[in-house]
Amino acid sequence: MQEIDHAIKVTITLKPDCLLDLIFGSQRLVKLKELTDAQINIPELRADKMLLVEEGEKQYYILCEAMLQPDASALPIFALKALGHQYLLNKPTLVVIVYLTKGDYATFPDSFENSVRGLSNQFKLQRILLWEHIHRILNGELKEFLPFLALLYEQPDPSLMDEQKNLLSQITDPKLQADLLTTTIIVNIRTFGREVVLAKFKKEVIMLKDTSLVQGWITEGRQEGWQEGQKEGWQEGQKEGWQEGQKEGWQEGQKEGWQKGQKEGKLVVLESILIQKFGALAPSVLLKLQSLGNEQLDRLTLALLNISSREELQTWLANGVNDSAKN
Repeated sequence: MQEIDHAIKVTITLKPDCLLDLIFGSQRLVKLKELTDAQINIPELRADKMLLVEEGEKQYYILCEAMLQPDASALPIFALKALGHQYLLNKPTLVVIVYLTKGDYATFPDSFENSVRGLSNQFKLQRILLWEHIHRILNGELKEFLPFLALLYEQPDPSLMDEQKNLLSQITDPKLQADLLTTTIIVNIRTFGREVVLAKFKKEVIMLKDTSLVQGWITEGRQEGWQEGQKEGWQEGQKEGWQEGQKEGWQEGQKEGWQKGQKEGKLVVLESILIQKFGALAPSVLLKLQSLGNEQLDRLTLALLNISSREELQTWLANGVNDSAKN
């Protein structure tokens, strides 16, 4: 739906009057004053391409919302957009829902109601079923909506694209023609598939790269791709970092555990030798031994060859430890 919604917005941007022609007819008294992007700073209530129109001395805004299939849950959001912008802009704001596909849906909602214990609030929006205006599109009155023709038939025939090409060839504005062609191809791909559409518009595709619509999609695609790449990169980095951290943590833990086990083994052997040589050891000596590192324990084991008394042991523990650290 995103590409269809974008295509509708582009069509209205290119020819804002086409929406007024659709709503009021080509002999309308309503005139377009300006196209605006006035927005409430809430993403869900964003309203792009609002039409400020005037009829005599009266001015009001029209906001178009396109739907591929009925979704009654969206109507409160549309109503909020209308009321929010009416409050913001201090002018009446009306929502027009344009349904694009008939399908086998039974109803196409244009209102909703909150009703509790006899209390009721109702809100009604304007609804347009675009397939009811196929003849106006085919006769050129609403040529700006020709990109959406394939959506308006329950079982569209690919030959419909020939009619679209014929209508496109009658548009004299090169920029409008190119952008409508691009929109037509994008919408048709959704209906007929890429290979069928590109085969039908093989020659026309060459001219599409410089259209404003394609450039806009390229920009959006780059941005979305960057954001997606950033997200995936972060997730992958997080995963790899966790795995690497887990590996390094395991290796570090293994190393520390081995060193600790090695030290404890040396202590057991060394304490046994000292007890055999000098008898029971004072708690201060035991604490000092436990504070020694692996290398110091090795040096003490060798030094015991020349230590023959408790006093010499105490001296070594007081001075020999520091000497061994220097070495």
